[in-house]
Amino acid sequence: MERRSTAFLFLMPLILLLGVFLIYPLVLVFGESVTVDGGFSLANYLLIFTKKLYRESLGTSLMLSLSTAVLGTVIGLPLSYVVYKSKGRLHRFLMALTAVPLTFSGLVIGFMFIILLGTSGFITMIFSRLFGINALEFSAFLFTWRGLVVAYLYFLIPRMILTMTAAWSNANWSLIEAAVNLGASRATILFKVLLPMLGPAIFAGSSLLFAVSMGAFGTAFALTGTGVKILPLVIYTHVSEVSVDIGRADAIAVVLAVVTTLVIMLYERFFAAKER
Repeated sequence: MERRSTAFLFLMPLILLLGVFLIYPLVLVFGESVTVDGGFSLANYLLIFTKKLYRESLGTSLMLSLSTAVLGTVIGLPLSYVVYKSKGRLHRFLMALTAVPLTFSGLVIGFMFIILLGTSGFITMIFSRLFGINALEFSAFLFTWRGLVVAYLYFLIPRMILTMTAAWSNANWSLIEAAVNLGASRATILFKVLLPMLGPAIFAGSSLLFAVSMGAFGTAFALTGTGVKILPLVIYTHVSEVSVDIGRADAIAVVLAVVTTLVIMLYERFFAAKER
């Protein structure tokens, strides 16, 4: 009995933190999303799933997040192995370099890409002078959802590298050595030993990339304003412009959270089935 009481006392701060900063805000947001003119209503949700603007915004958000999650995983996985294999000062330097993008806000990253790849950007001007490329045409992609993919990868790939570097460090290399001694081919080792062993870390990293991308706001706002219709920017329009509608913004936020959770759950089930 005393052990249970002691354990409960230790858990109380965590329970309070979750209650105040996670559960209460979620309940509050959901409550406001189903309140219209002081009464219960699902009108906000009905509008989200019937109006073209919101359907397209949801589709663009999913396309952007899936693209960045896949590309971030594919690029980050081999880079994480390079960081893991590095030693001494080089390893510490690479780890510090990897962490740098995570210290910048989304707005800073957005403006950095404008300075580099915008119409008058540093890289744009170099390509324009060396190859005669039209600067306006060269930089136009940056202000579309494809440009957001490039910008998002700047702060998503480091997350994958840090996740997978820890996984490489904890990998059971004796299994790979045993497979080599038994004459297994490289393909067999990769698909039958290495990927299943690293599977949970790959899933965790790619899920993190997807979730961060779905909720990212600062970089998208800096690059496109509200020109690219993704859910975080649509929420912004409903809480900051003339047509303020807090209830609808809350409903979009709930849909964003639910869709993100469902996609991660489906991905987890798919990944678990592959492991079996």
